[in-house]
Amino acid sequence: MGGTVEFKDALRTRLGVMQPTRAALDAFLRDHPHRVTRGIPELVALLRSRDQEVFLVSGGFRQIIHPLAEALGIPLSHVFANSILFNADGTYAGFDESEFTCRSGGKPAAIRHIKEKYGYDSVVMVGDGATDLEARLEGAASLFIGYGGVVVRKNIAEKADWYIMDIQQLIDALQKH
Repeated sequence: MGGTVEFKDALRTRLGVMQPTRAALDAFLRDHPHRVTRGIPELVALLRSRDQEVFLVSGGFRQIIHPLAEALGIPLSHVFANSILFNADGTYAGFDESEFTCRSGGKPAAIRHIKEKYGYDSVVMVGDGATDLEARLEGAASLFIGYGGVVVRKNIAEKADWYIMDIQQLIDALQKH
């Protein structure tokens, strides 16, 4: 993750070593239910009540993110993430290399795609990491709101257009307008 290896190559190597199976992934989801950050369901509901679309752009895996999207009422077509591929017997077959997020610069590419496909002039990105910030620095996102409620990253706080520690701060600001 130091930038010396292309992200897609690192992902290929890591998954190749792990050899995840469908059964192991299902067990992981069963044994580790999603813990949704306080305020996220309310934020998504508020945005949707205003006819504002919500997208999930993640370097994680669709198989893990889709149940969360469904629980939040976010259409699966609004999820941009990596996909683990399995053989018919459930063994690991690779990953979908056409996904935006499987490569370096994937989140900005996904946001540019969202803007083009849905005709948006601007997109606000909320995130806690360097690849989230990347979407703003590369000009894809019009505004980047850094989130430090789980992990504070000084470089994200310094470069974000706005840095919040609690999702309620964002909800409060939206409710004022």
